[in-house]
Amino acid sequence: MKKSIIIAAAFSLSLLLTSCSGEQPSVPVDATVETSAGSSGADGQGEPVILTDAVPAENVSAADITAAVTAEIEIPSAVEKTSDNIGAFYDVDVSAVTDMSVLVCGSGAYPDELAVFKFTDGEAAKAGMEAVQKRLDSQTELYADYTPDEMYKLEDAFIFTRDNWVAMAVCSDNARAKEIIENML
Repeated sequence: MKKSIIIAAAFSLSLLLTSCSGEQPSVPVDATVETSAGSSGADGQGEPVILTDAVPAENVSAADITAAVTAEIEIPSAVEKTSDNIGAFYDVDVSAVTDMSVLVCGSGAYPDELAVFKFTDGEAAKAGMEAVQKRLDSQTELYADYTPDEMYKLEDAFIFTRDNWVAMAVCSDNARAKEIIENML
């Protein structure tokens, strides 16, 4: 575990050193929208929480993000999905996806899943967020009866958006996954 943390820290440091040019990103960071399957939002009415405090790394890829998360948190029987087979899991317009990395539990025994998408623009990202929320809702309904002992993962799951990025994590340590994703984006 220590070795994984050291590798993840070294990787993050190398990303910071290679991506810092002293200039601000050309696309301003407006907001981060976060929703959770198990919460009713900041106002208690199901509205998303808006965060505005971070600047995305310019050179990060979706695969970098999933690699950083899985360096610390296991996705059991992880199987990577591609643009050729993502439609069976997410109703996203793959022509509007510029980068993605999606890992699901290949056996289907656990709800663990990690999905990171970068879309072409804000409208595509909004549609992508809706597709990811639909997937999270579907999984929550499915696993409620199938493996109730695993529901804590879905109840604490989150969807994170920033600029054209949409990410979701359903895993044994959603808080840590969220921290990693927020720091990388």
